[in-house]
Amino acid sequence: MKRPVHIREASAIGPQPVFDTDRLERVTAYTTHPLKAVVPELRRYVDPVRGRRMEKVAKIGLGTALNALDRAGGAPPEAIIVGTGLGCMESTERFFVPLLHNNEDVPNPTAFIQSTHNNVAGQIALATRCTGYNYTYLHRGISFTTALLDGWMQVGLEGRGTVLVGGAESITPDYYLVQRRSGIWKQHDVPNLEVLRATDGGALCGEGAAFFVLGDSPGPGASVRVVDVDVSYRGGPEPLRDRVQAFLQRNGLAADRIDLLMTGRNGDGPQDGAYAPVEADLPQATHAAYKHLSGEFFTANAFGLWLLWSGLRTGHLPAEAVLRAGPTAPRWGLLVDHFQRTDHSLVLLERIGP
Repeated sequence: MKRPVHIREASAIGPQPVFDTDRLERVTAYTTHPLKAVVPELRRYVDPVRGRRMEKVAKIGLGTALNALDRAGGAPPEAIIVGTGLGCMESTERFFVPLLHNNEDVPNPTAFIQSTHNNVAGQIALATRCTGYNYTYLHRGISFTTALLDGWMQVGLEGRGTVLVGGAESITPDYYLVQRRSGIWKQHDVPNLEVLRATDGGALCGEGAAFFVLGDSPGPGASVRVVDVDVSYRGGPEPLRDRVQAFLQRNGLAADRIDLLMTGRNGDGPQDGAYAPVEADLPQATHAAYKHLSGEFFTANAFGLWLLWSGLRTGHLPAEAVLRAGPTAPRWGLLVDHFQRTDHSLVLLERIGP
């Protein structure tokens, strides 16, 4: 990488009260799922009249993106990169359901236009008047981290000064019911703060959005640098533990240098077993998790990165996120995530400054 890449600011919306702040102060407990994103007052960023016609993923994506840019100083981005697994599923359903019921007659073109996956990136571009690089990645569980990898290279290799990167997802009732039959979600309700103790299959469903302003210079206060990003589709033959070890080695880091480990444990017992060897290799680090707070969804790792960034920047994590306490002033943070043991994501962050 020719230049360092800093997270100048970030913003998130989800089932937890994290909007327009750099730390999660109070954790919200749920007894049922899906864990729905709590949409804050977005009048500053989304026109109320226009917002009533926007579907949820576009609203929370636009709100978090513009809030992150505001927190970073308000300068428009040179590039916008978004990851999403489902895109605008609400509009997709609004298009296809009447089409089926009306024997394929008189489809609604507006719903079709709004159903495209790049709707969120387009809305942000219109709001910021950004006519530069605009890309949307649709890669299941690595949708966001692929977008992050692109943004990291846009700043570090291509010389762009400010790049906006994020992930956004909303869950529709029909999608939840269909996927529940596949066994991805828990078949019964489990309190989210107790789900990591579960040994049966299935996770809690969730939704949310998180955006990051990447730049070639640090923001105010303690800055966090994106050191490396690694994504792997379909996993490959090597186990997650070997992948993490190779990732650290290529960055010249011994395992004992990692102060904060953020894993994608989600309460699916068989799936969570992949993280145990990784945690065993990092016994001195703080072990934390995030999917019991956000729920599981294709871009949940965007919320995981926000929580990792928050822990490094502020030195604070809520007790409900910590699985094992370690260093109180972490410098090196590692995000380790997999989706259904097929889509693997690794992100290495370093805190710079006080």
